Amino acid sequence: MVDNGRADVVDFDPEAVLSAANGAIGAENVFTCVVYDAERFRTVHVDDRLEALYADHEERQAHFGEVHSYVHLDFTERELFEELFRDPEGVRAFVTYMSSLVAVRVVSEKQGVFFSIAPDAPVTKLVTSVEAEMQA
Repeated sequence: MVDNGRADVVDFDPEAVLSAANGAIGAENVFTCVVYDAERFRTVHVDDRLEALYADHEERQAHFGEVHSYVHLDFTERELFEELFRDPEGVRAFVTYMSSLVAVRVVSEKQGVFFSIAPDAPVTKLVTSVEAEMQA
């Protein structure tokens, strides 16, 4: 799995999704934005603070490739949860809380957007704004 540069990975506008996230929770709270499908991903945004954690672009890309090599599980997990819990709107997002960030994966049937955000950022506000833009 590689970052496809500017290649189309999803059928929604990645930059519009990032803009919606920035507007919802503040650009200072958005560390990364990555769009993906079951096989590919594209990095849309990396905050300078996060970029500084890597020796170079290649090291970051290798790490992002490791992280995003498991995104196909989001779609399997979405199907499982929709089967187990009969919510008419289905599964909208997955959220993982860590000490230094919150990982938020907003998903549709076969594509999604991954954000790492500040631990105190309003997650539901982010998900609602991003979903609206993904469906626009």
